[in-house]
Amino acid sequence: MHYNQLEASIYDKVYAGLTADIAFWQNFARETCGENGQALELACGTLRVMLPVAEGGVRVTGIDQSPYMLELAQKKIDAAGDDVRARITIQQGDMRSFELGRSFDLIYIPFNTFGILTTSADQLAVLASIKKHLAPNGVFAFSVFFPDIARMHGEVLKRWQAEMDEAFKDGTRVMRDNVRAVDTRKQIISVTWRNKVYRNQILESEFITDIELTYFFPREIEHLLTRAGFQIVHYWGNYERQDFWKIREPWQQIVVARAISDL
Repeated sequence: MHYNQLEASIYDKVYAGLTADIAFWQNFARETCGENGQALELACGTLRVMLPVAEGGVRVTGIDQSPYMLELAQKKIDAAGDDVRARITIQQGDMRSFELGRSFDLIYIPFNTFGILTTSADQLAVLASIKKHLAPNGVFAFSVFFPDIARMHGEVLKRWQAEMDEAFKDGTRVMRDNVRAVDTRKQIISVTWRNKVYRNQILESEFITDIELTYFFPREIEHLLTRAGFQIVHYWGNYERQDFWKIREPWQQIVVARAISDL
């Protein structure tokens, strides 16, 4: 349900305040691709990250499975300047089985999206597709949250919790709360949201969305990438690129890897 039409309609409002990772991906893409390279973002959504990457001067292609998210993405592209539009390509596709017929200097998956792959088979299928599309010496990068074990098993997760109540300039107000469940055997967090959207103080829509996310531990990521034919070259614990293993409280796992045959 998560990326159906109603969820897509409020996505940009729900995540309007999420900006901490944008400068990281902008700079990393520019450094990795240089002036003539190309990047590929998987699960690009409404271009929250991808549009700034293109604005930073990188030619970038985006793939997403949701036609509703891509419809919103296209509106952003249409509103961009000529130079930015010339650097952006989007298309519908499944990141487990895409075939673009060209290679990229950088392929990346931001914002925990690698976690929507809830089976080893799906994870390996994505990694195989990525490896097939990496240019010589190209890199694959992704970010997932570092699991907070104490918080994940707290009783509070079993109760509905307020997540947002915000009014916007276009006259809409979005109210949203969530409840979570953790399956420790499958390492999956299930989140269900109750959403209410008001326009000019009148309830316009009310709906439920949900998602399942795999949570990953560092050793697991290392084994998964090795099995898929990759070697980790950077493992950062935050968007300041601090070494995951050296900082006291890492909250992200930002992984950069190369295909082993390219090393």
